[in-house]
Amino acid sequence: MRFPEFRHAAALGLLAVWYLLTPPFAPPDPPGPLQLDAPLSQWSQMDSSDSAAGCEEQRDNMVRMYGSGDMTSVNIQFKLWLYHNSVCVSSADPRLRAGKQSPHQPLK
Repeated sequence: MRFPEFRHAAALGLLAVWYLLTPPFAPPDPPGPLQLDAPLSQWSQMDSSDSAAGCEEQRDNMVRMYGSGDMTSVNIQFKLWLYHNSVCVSSADPRLRAGKQSPHQPLK
């Protein structure tokens, strides 16, 4: 790829990184329930990938790993719930900008 083509691809977001994000918790301490409607800028990055497919594969692997764990463990149940509600988002997604207050819209 020549430099002008590379610059054009970057402008289109084709070189974006994909983040696996988990939702934040409601206050106080200890944390309350997951805030699934929180803006994506408040979600926690758990992993990253160079493609949407790679991110989704990592998410699926985490759900499968915790889903096959000891379901009598509260920690395992929590991790399964957390990753079940995680999302993959491109680093070019404008919802990731800090201060943007529009709520997360579930991805289909």
